[in-house]
Amino acid sequence: MNLAFFLDKLNKISLYLLLFLLPLFFLPFAQSVLGYPKQTLLLFLVFLSLMGWLGKQFIQKKIIIRENNLLYLVLLFILLVFSLSTVFSLWPMASFWGWPLSISDSLLTFLCLLLLTFLFVNTFKTESEVFSAVLILLISGALAGIFLLLQLYGVFILPLAISQIFSFNTIGGVYQAALFLAVLLPISLVLAFRIRRPIFWLILLILLSSVILVDSNDAWIVCLLGVLTLAIFGLAGSQGKIKLVLTVFLMILLVLSIFFIFFPLRPTWFPPLPLQVSPGTVTEVDILSSVYGQGAKNILLGTGPGTFIFDYSQHHSPLLNLTIFWGTRFSSGSSEFLDWFITKGFLVGISLLAFVGLIIYLGFKGLIKTEGFMGIRLGFLSSAIALLGAGFLSSFDLSLWFVFWIVMAGIFFYNSKIREVSLDSQFRRVVFAVVLLMTIIIGIVLFLFQVQNYLAEIHYNKGMDFSQKGDINRAIDLIQRAIRLNPSVDIYWRDLAQLYLPQANLFLVNKGPELTEGEEEEVTSIINNGIYSISYATEHFPFNVANWNVAGFFYRNLIGIGGAGEEALKCYLRAVELEPASPFSYGEMGRVYILMAQDSRAKQMEDRAEEYLSLAIASLEKSIELKPDYASAYYLKAVAYDQQGREEEAIADLEETRIMTPQDIGISFQLGMLYWRTERLDGAQRQFEEIIKLDSDYSNARYMLGLVYDKKGEKEKAREEFEKVAQLNPENQEVRKILENLAEGLPALEGLVVSDEPPIEEIPLEEIPPEIQW
Repeated sequence: MNLAFFLDKLNKISLYLLLFLLPLFFLPFAQSVLGYPKQTLLLFLVFLSLMGWLGKQFIQKKIIIRENNLLYLVLLFILLVFSLSTVFSLWPMASFWGWPLSISDSLLTFLCLLLLTFLFVNTFKTESEVFSAVLILLISGALAGIFLLLQLYGVFILPLAISQIFSFNTIGGVYQAALFLAVLLPISLVLAFRIRRPIFWLILLILLSSVILVDSNDAWIVCLLGVLTLAIFGLAGSQGKIKLVLTVFLMILLVLSIFFIFFPLRPTWFPPLPLQVSPGTVTEVDILSSVYGQGAKNILLGTGPGTFIFDYSQHHSPLLNLTIFWGTRFSSGSSEFLDWFITKGFLVGISLLAFVGLIIYLGFKGLIKTEGFMGIRLGFLSSAIALLGAGFLSSFDLSLWFVFWIVMAGIFFYNSKIREVSLDSQFRRVVFAVVLLMTIIIGIVLFLFQVQNYLAEIHYNKGMDFSQKGDINRAIDLIQRAIRLNPSVDIYWRDLAQLYLPQANLFLVNKGPELTEGEEEEVTSIINNGIYSISYATEHFPFNVANWNVAGFFYRNLIGIGGAGEEALKCYLRAVELEPASPFSYGEMGRVYILMAQDSRAKQMEDRAEEYLSLAIASLEKSIELKPDYASAYYLKAVAYDQQGREEEAIADLEETRIMTPQDIGISFQLGMLYWRTERLDGAQRQFEEIIKLDSDYSNARYMLGLVYDKKGEKEKAREEFEKVAQLNPENQEVRKILENLAEGLPALEGLVVSDEPPIEEIPLEEIPPEIQW
């Protein structure tokens, strides 16, 4: 076997492997079980194929390339501006690699997909080779479709924890998987009617069944676009010989598509589906307008690949706070093309649409010149038009982008001319050799970095598992390893900072209240490590509101240590700047002020405590203004009022909170306590009885209910409640004394030095965003 033959096989087999594996490939060892592994596979096989192609050209001393100068120029322009957008991104490193932002939207992924397009066009020489490549992709898509349906019906064939979730599949989200299969449907239909072999009919059946059973409105629109294209060109190219079976089949698909679009019925035997949530088109247009309003840079280059989540956080409407998704941050919008205009700017967005339009025009023009329309060309054109619709209807994951560029490459292949460039001259051979060597070096370096980053992900994932099991020290060690491998991921730093808090608490619990000088230094060192970690996250990744929320949470837990409260407030103020429509940060500022007031009161600084409570109420009112049904803010405002001695206002806010959170036992208990303190015994009785209905073992509620009955003179009921408290707390001497008092006809608390009017204490009623882990 000579070297040229080997390089040719390396070039083609790598592409064939990629076409088969990418829709099916995943690894369960990290947070991203689909995107990161698929990107790694794409990078490895594309550069392997590229090295084979370049080496083959070098050996045969000539470059054989299919050219269409206009298409190449458009793609080079998109790549250039995409690169500039990455350089000037809010987060350049994440825009390049993808993680922890959007892997499918990164420069590395885009570069690999452009190289894939180039290789697809220039590797295959004949239509039969293109046909083989498409067949491999269709087989892979069909297998992915089977796995998708098995998962949706709860038939879990893989013994992995991640695969026990019914919505998991190897393509991406369920609805994006349906789009992926709907895009492949026109190609499979053309081949089934053209070649008439069982495998093509089987693939068509699987793809169609998947689209029908998922029953996504977007997938049906995409299917309709593809089938309409097939119907128009298929019938127009019949030359008077209309094929009855094909015509009937296309008409059935058209009727099915239209029916399910306008009558989205789901029979009981259809599988259950996860909820589909994304920002609406109006919301995304508003975000686009706000982003472009920030200056020429954003108009031309956007905020950077993958940064939609930052744009959404900063510019979404407060009206979304009235929905159940008010705390959700979306990493992509409802339209991939609109996402491109937002994150990469007008130049790249319009260039991509121009490229798709040019490809469709060339596909149409080339198809008109052929004698028989029902060939693979028509399949590519139909899928391209379907993808155009998909780009306006949905965001794309890596699998959808993969099939997008394969379809574009298929049309490119049929609308290009072969050109040969001789490498006889020494200068050309030297230049080409440099290109070949640079490609090898760049490919190896990128792949090694990718593997290193993935190893960091594995360490981080293991660390999180240990943290959930309570092994804090092991978790910290593993996340520190992840940071050493890849310090450019903010999640590692902020989660590490959060781990230092329980580590410090555990140390204090184990050592007791009396610490030696060395032990005090060790606690200080742990806290300083946490401060360094969270400071690194906020300083190096300042546009991520999650980092500032975690920083505020971190410093809030240190209130009592000099300056911690002020630092927490600074962090939440920065979070407000990055997410002005969210009530969370204002609510947490109110919480911080309350804790600072408690700390000041403990230090006999009453005036300052009153000032902090007034500031807390102002912050919480702003939070309620943004979200009128924000239970956490109402509760905290009640806490502030109570600490100011304004019991009536506190009761009013707790009553509001109780309406919004009827199942929250803590709120009911605190409201009952306020009723008790203000002699509203019927109201207190009602709250404590409601709590016991929800949790019959809630000792505190039974204790207070017993006191209420005692004060109302219902001694027998009081005795029953305290007997149940005694059963739940057999070692409690106070309860025994109360029962003795009741038996002797005395007041329950006779002879006991206890406070029957405990103040409202802050309980952990708070909206916790996903970035806060502990």
